Amino acid sequence: MNPGSSEVTVAVIDTGVDDTHTDLTANFSAAQSANCVGGVADTTPGSWRPNDPEGDYHGTHVAGSIAAARNGIGVAGVAPNVKVASIKVSEPGTAFFHAESVVCAFMFAAETGIEITNNSYYVDPWLFNCLYDPDQRAVVESVNRAIQYSRNRGVLSIAAAGNANHNLAAPLLADPMSPDGTAPMPRIVTPHRCPQIPTMLPGVITVSATGAQNLKSSFSNYGLGVIDVAAPGGDSYQTSQTPLQDGGVLSTMPGQQYAFLQGTSMAAPHVAGVAALIKSARPNATPSDIEWFLRVQADNPGCPGFYDPDGNGRPDAKCIGGSRYNSFYGFGIVDALSAATA
Repeated sequence: MNPGSSEVTVAVIDTGVDDTHTDLTANFSAAQSANCVGGVADTTPGSWRPNDPEGDYHGTHVAGSIAAARNGIGVAGVAPNVKVASIKVSEPGTAFFHAESVVCAFMFAAETGIEITNNSYYVDPWLFNCLYDPDQRAVVESVNRAIQYSRNRGVLSIAAAGNANHNLAAPLLADPMSPDGTAPMPRIVTPHRCPQIPTMLPGVITVSATGAQNLKSSFSNYGLGVIDVAAPGGDSYQTSQTPLQDGGVLSTMPGQQYAFLQGTSMAAPHVAGVAALIKSARPNATPSDIEWFLRVQADNPGCPGFYDPDGNGRPDAKCIGGSRYNSFYGFGIVDALSAATA
């Protein structure tokens, strides 16, 4: 199997990456890493690392799923020979991802030759950004412009769908938690007018999660016309593993550690890794080309007849569509071997 090329870099836009981890250091690209918190890229060595290694572990876990080296210890990433970079965007002490930091990250990725970005977060403080509100519309427009700029410069962006078991194509959804960082103001939103950012922006590959049984993870958001592909993200309802593992995805953690985590945050880096393999095999592939290959090589299990992952006898979500495209898996579950060799 093609392990990927060191000429391809995936940027983890996240809480920072511990590049001193034994499984990451060989593949880490310091020259393409930065701290974008506040909207200005700081390339001081180490500025891209987590603010709090114990609390800000998210980016390091994501990075391992993409490009942990095949070195005989720990874990191996989906693309163990590609480079991984860290663009830190989370506010110290809060892990909030604000628009100015995210915009900086996409611009920095475009200007430093990064081919793929992984985005396992939503832009704070609103879970959904409604276009009829001037402030929220500004968030949508600024992040969208940065993503389109980066895509025009050859960057493909992958994003996690989210973990609320929401149908992102529904006519109405409850948003009980926005804005974060202050007293929430519960509201009902129309997703197509109030997109989740960057998940629902044009040109972004949106990823749902699956568990060990290749069934949509119980927590994973979904939606016809929103989900592009699916990938392993774990699910405690779909496994007989030990309670320690709990159906999660094993990857790297700060301080030479490893942990099992589950979420669409774990699914997106699997897709980013597969995208990196496609780019490695086809150096001239554009973001649109990579997107096409991701879709064509995915394996779609089709809609389940009765979706009840927690086994309580009641359906937890409704899948719409067929075996070529549906609301749970989009075009299907990505296949690293097929995508990299076809």
